Amino acid sequence: MSRFLLQWGAATIASLLATGSLADTVLARCDIYPRGEDKASQAVPCYFSQRQGYVGITLKEGRDYRLAPTGSEPGNYLDAEGRPAYRQAGLGPAGLIFRLDDVSIYVYWDAAIGDEGGTADD
Repeated sequence: MSRFLLQWGAATIASLLATGSLADTVLARCDIYPRGEDKASQAVPCYFSQRQGYVGITLKEGRDYRLAPTGSEPGNYLDAEGRPAYRQAGLGPAGLIFRLDDVSIYVYWDAAIGDEGGTADD
């Protein structure tokens, strides 16, 4: 009986781990605003992931942004080069905003890409 429980436990843990790894990565839409611009230069499909506070944003063309949490305040990160990055409010339940050194990334949970353009104030 103990062998059965051991196998069942291992299968259950493997199942939970597999489910968890899928649950923290979602297809989204990312609008990219170059620093100082109020109009997005790109609106592209992207993948957003968050694991244990670490954030990953991968654009469809392959550009990848990795953010590591830093300090005691939520929303403060360091990018892959060690530069400060910040998560900001402003999109409500529609998504998240990340301010990096050279760009702002607006992550929208609705992955549809429209032709409306938009501005940084939208």
